[in-house]
Amino acid sequence: MNKLILISAAAILALAAPVTAQDQMPSVEQIMGFLDANKDGFIDKTEAKGPMVEYFDMMDADKDAKVSPVELKTAMDMRAKAMAQSSVEPKASGEPAAQTVEAK
Repeated sequence: MNKLILISAAAILALAAPVTAQDQMPSVEQIMGFLDANKDGFIDKTEAKGPMVEYFDMMDADKDAKVSPVELKTAMDMRAKAMAQSSVEPKASGEPAAQTVEAK
């Protein structure tokens, strides 16, 4: 029971939380296993939980009213890529996010 609670919390947070190298995101299989209540291999709107409810339509690339494992993986990969890019983007002032100072 405790393992199920941990997996469910991790699945929900995986879609909402920033991703770092130290984070252990649940796998697509773990998320599908937790959310796919009727075990048909897809997550439909009634099975979606947490941030997936808000982003369901975006994740459902083929608009068939269900998210497949491939669509879930694509969304997770896009999220990880966006988080990685946001950590190296320039600051709003136009200055680089990190600067190298040369020694004189």
